[in-house]
This record gives sequence, structure tokens and C-alpha cells, in this order.
Amino acid sequence: MIIDRVKKSFGMKKAIDNLSLRLEEGHIFGMLGTNGAGKSTLLRVMSGILEADEGTVLLDGMPVYENPPAKRQICYLSDEPAFLPNASIAEMGRMQAAYYPDFDLSKLKDLCKRFTLPMNERITSFSKGTQKRAQICLGLALNPKVLLCDETFDGLDPVMRDSFKKVLSQETIDRGLITVLAGHNQQEMEDICDSVGFIHEGKLVCSGDLDTMLGDVHRVQLIPSRDMADEDFAPFRPLRLQRQGKLCMLTLRGDDEQLSAELQKLNPLFMEFLPLSLEEIFILEMEDRGYAKQ
Repeated sequence: MIIDRVKKSFGMKKAIDNLSLRLEEGHIFGMLGTNGAGKSTLLRVMSGILEADEGTVLLDGMPVYENPPAKRQICYLSDEPAFLPNASIAEMGRMQAAYYPDFDLSKLKDLCKRFTLPMNERITSFSKGTQKRAQICLGLALNPKVLLCDETFDGLDPVMRDSFKKVLSQETIDRGLITVLAGHNQQEMEDICDSVGFIHEGKLVCSGDLDTMLGDVHRVQLIPSRDMADEDFAPFRPLRLQRQGKLCMLTLRGDDEQLSAELQKLNPLFMEFLPLSLEEIFILEMEDRGYAKQ
């Protein structure tokens, strides 16, 4: 799927601002963003629910907006599940089968059995978490080529979250599914995603392979062999510099081996590289752009 220079506004509010992205088959892409960053709007444009003001969204070279052959290959799981009034999972399945040629009833039955979902009871009688489980099972039974998930795991207990993540990972690998997870849970993204992107004010501020992003920013603890002022660390361009007595804590961007070699020139009495989580990197990127900076 290719998102090319997409723009979308609501009145004077720019929800998506010249955003481009290429999504690969067999990969899970994590979309992280601040509140109101434009994640949900982007998913709706990608699914063909909303029309972009400018730019294009293509699946196998086909535009997705007002194009049934393309839209039949896309499943969008909203953050607020919606079902037909008084419908059961079985009834929702029959409705989906009429519109989605790749819908698999036996797969739906297997998923419902695995996740202890009654197929013939009214979905609206389920708890919020159980409705989420029903939504995911119905979505996977469509056998889509693209699965767009908006806060999909919210409301699930930890056991169900883990189980669904395993199913989603296996589906993505086995079927070459293009999966997009949008949300705020950085730990969840770190657990399951192959690549991630940070969205702020409708712009994709950075994106890339997860391992590369996690390996590009480092926290270093060191005790210099001499007194050093903050400006003495300026050549290293620290993203953050904190002190606790003689211990200096620097957050640095770059190759860890090269940084280590340069820092060794300071003849530190002690030096240790510590990993950063995706959440910490996200906070750094947002603060660098002036979002809620303390």
C-alpha cells in the first residue's frame, strides 16, 4: 500500500499534512502519535472511508476511495466497534459474506472457539472487551490484504491481548498481511511491530525499522575523570544531559561503537550504555518538536 502526499482538512484544521508512507506485505507497522495527531483520520483515508483532499492512497496500484475491488481487500477496525442492531456474530458473518468474497466462515468459527465467543448471542449484550474480541475475529475472518487497527487492543485483558497479538503476528507472516496498529501503547508496539512511525500534527515526523530506531538513540552514564561543565559535552550534541553528583547521564543519537570511542577520549572513570524503550524515544522526538516540553 502506498500513501503519497496525502492531505486532509476539516475546516481550518489540518488533520493530515502532506503525509507519505509505503507499507510492505508481511509486516506490522506501528503508528504512534500524540492526542489529535491525525492517526484515526489517516486510517479512515487509508481504508477509503474518507476522501483525501490531495494525494493518493493506492493498493496494488488501485485507488482505494470509491473503489469496491480495493476496499474489499481492506479491513478497518475502528476504536469504537459498530455492529448491526441486535446482531449476533453469526449474523454479522453472514452479512460480511455478502460483500467480502474472501470471507471464511470456518475461520470465524475457529477464532470464536479459540477466544470463547458465543456466535449466536447479541453482540450488544457483550462487555466492551468481549465486543472488541468479536470485532477482531470478524475482521480476521474477512481474510483482508490490509488490516487497519485503531486502538484495537484497548479493553482486552492481558491474556487476551497476548493471544490476539500472537494470532495477528502469525496471520501477518502466513498470509503476507499488511497490518497497521495505531495507538498510544508504545510497549505493545515494541512487542509486535516490525517498523514504526511517529505522527504529530498530521505529519509523519519519523519512521523506520524498529530495531534501527531503538539502536540509534542511547542513554550513557559516565563519571568523568575531571570536572566538566555542560558545554564540554556540546561536541556530542546530547539530546538530554542530566547530573546526579559526579554521575553524568547523556542521551545521545548515533552509532554506539563510534560514540563509545569518542567518549573514551574523556578517560571516564566509569561508563555504561543503557537501552532506551520506544516510549522514551517517542517522548524525546515529541519534546524535540515542542510538544509538552517541560
